[in-house]
Amino acid sequence: MALGISELVDDLSNGMVALGPPSSTEELQLHFAREVHDEVAQPLINLILQIRALRAAHQGEEPFGGELAVVEDSVRQVLRRTRGMMVDLRDRADMRLRFAEALVRELPTPAGRNLRVQASSRWPAEINGWAAFNLLRIVQQAVMNAWRHGQARAIEVMLDLGLADDAIVIVLDDGIGLQDSTRGFGMIGMEERAVILGGTFTAQTRGRGGTRVEVRIPVAHLA
Repeated sequence: MALGISELVDDLSNGMVALGPPSSTEELQLHFAREVHDEVAQPLINLILQIRALRAAHQGEEPFGGELAVVEDSVRQVLRRTRGMMVDLRDRADMRLRFAEALVRELPTPAGRNLRVQASSRWPAEINGWAAFNLLRIVQQAVMNAWRHGQARAIEVMLDLGLADDAIVIVLDDGIGLQDSTRGFGMIGMEERAVILGGTFTAQTRGRGGTRVEVRIPVAHLA
C-alpha cells in the first residue's frame, strides 16, 4: 500500500523545532509529543499498514489471516492510546468531547458558501483523541476538495451510527462531482487514515450531482 504517512500524521507536531532543552511546561509538552510521534506512533502506523498488506496477500488462508487480524487490532489499540496522549499534550482534548463543534471550528468556509455539520443523538458523547484527529483530517480534506476542485456552493457533514455497530461520517456537496483529474487529491491520505482506524473510505459522484464521501469505522474504535 502506498504510504504518504509523514504528511498524514505529523500535523500535531508541525512547528516543533527543538533548538535546545525545553524551557517551559508547554515547550516540554510539545517536545515530548514530537518524540512520541517520531519514536512510537510512526513505527506503529507503518506496522499496521504492513500487516494490512500481509492480510491482503494471504486472504482466505486460515488461521494465518485471522492471527494477523488479531495482531493488527492489538497494534491499533496501542497506537490509539499513543495518539490520544499526543492530542491531549497539544491541548486538543476538546476534539474528544465536542467533535461536532470542533468540526465547525476547524472547517474553512469561503465567503458566500454554506457548510452545515449535523450529529445525530446516537453519535457518542466522547470519542478517543486518535479517532477524533484522523476523522477531522479526513473531513478537512474532503471539504477542501469540494470547495477547491468540486466548485461546491454548499456542504453538509453528518455524524451518525449505523445498524452494524459502525460510526459513519458523511460529507455531501453540491459541486460538479468527481472528475478523473480530481480523484487523486488527498484520496490516498483519506483512505489510509480510515484504514488506520480499522474502517473503510469511499468517494463517489452522487446521482443528482456533487460528491459523497463516506467513512465507516467500528464504533468500538471510537471508545
